Amino acid sequence: MGAPMTRRLYHDDPYLLEFDARVVAQREHEGRPAVVLDRTAFYAESGGQPWDLGLLGEASVLAVLDAEDDAILHVLDRPIPEGQAVHGRVDAERRRDHRQQHHGQHLLSRAFVEISSSSRTTSFHLGAEESTIDLDREVDEPTVREAERRANEVVWEGRKVTVRVVTSAEAAGLGVKVPDEAGDSVRLVEAAGFDLQACGGTHPRTTSEVGVVVVLGHERYKAGSRVRFVCGHRAVKAFHARAALLRDLAATFSSSLDDLPAAGRRAMDALLEGERQRQELLERALLGEAHRLLGQAPPDRPAVVVATYEGWPAADLRLLAQKLTQIAPAVALLGSRADKAHLVFAQSAGLGHDVPALLRQAVAALGGRGGGKGDLAQGGGDRVDLLDEVLAGAARTVRGDVTAA
Repeated sequence: MGAPMTRRLYHDDPYLLEFDARVVAQREHEGRPAVVLDRTAFYAESGGQPWDLGLLGEASVLAVLDAEDDAILHVLDRPIPEGQAVHGRVDAERRRDHRQQHHGQHLLSRAFVEISSSSRTTSFHLGAEESTIDLDREVDEPTVREAERRANEVVWEGRKVTVRVVTSAEAAGLGVKVPDEAGDSVRLVEAAGFDLQACGGTHPRTTSEVGVVVVLGHERYKAGSRVRFVCGHRAVKAFHARAALLRDLAATFSSSLDDLPAAGRRAMDALLEGERQRQELLERALLGEAHRLLGQAPPDRPAVVVATYEGWPAADLRLLAQKLTQIAPAVALLGSRADKAHLVFAQSAGLGHDVPALLRQAVAALGGRGGGKGDLAQGGGDRVDLLDEVLAGAARTVRGDVTAA
């Protein structure tokens, strides 16, 4: 015998938030107790719309899922015995939010078809902060804003939203694309005179309940576009969040909101100039350090320079190594103790040492990895305590190569 069917009360009344039912089966889902009811107002996740939350008696509803044989599984934080009568309470704010976002999606998707007939929605996701639709072609900013404008026209006209169930043949005759999983009974949601879609989600009585549709952004996605949007109360929340962000930025730049773009550009120009000056000073400092190291190096020819630094990034070691090997014939074996042990090995052009092999041997001792080619290689490892020992070993190898030659 299959699992008992569940009557979906939200199909009859998407505003129903409290109901009485009976537990007809106990189940388990991913280690948590779950029940099947004979009837429920809890929406089961499908079609891009998340499940409802709320209470069954004293038990919290953690998830609501479609099960086999048209049953709905309510995943709970505690078990409820089979046969027990329960009173269900659906989270009103979450249900309202989902009605707004889901119907807003219907209107926005239809607006894209109306504005650009080839822009059809291939998928919809109702997220915790924002929702998305994926379109089958790329759209530009003017098209997005025109679709947003058209969707809001329909919202503010307060058109009636109706739901009816028809056969798949009747739906096809109305020009509706019927999902494969719908079977012969198709639930249609219509915004009068504008949009008609097959859908099992919860929707408002009129388009005005959507409040407003605000597109937050869009980007290229696969072969088409992903459009991010919010509706109703979420749109108000998003506006206030962005307004607070702009006020904080304006205060940071000591600017008015109107002058904020210009203030941001001035700050970026100053930052770039500061970075240019910093890089110039660094180049001079490293050139001086290179001369100092060569002056203190043993009178080898070529010079073998070994040095360690505290907190230096690998990029600075690399720049110093390049200067050392440009000033005079030299082999640079440089290390730094930072987030880990960094190594940079380099030699002047024309010297015959296998610098990448020397580096690989050193980083292996440090428990890390690295690489390079020709006269320059770099890498690192976690054994910071072995840095001096590894550099000394590399120096012995280089001097031994010179002696052998």
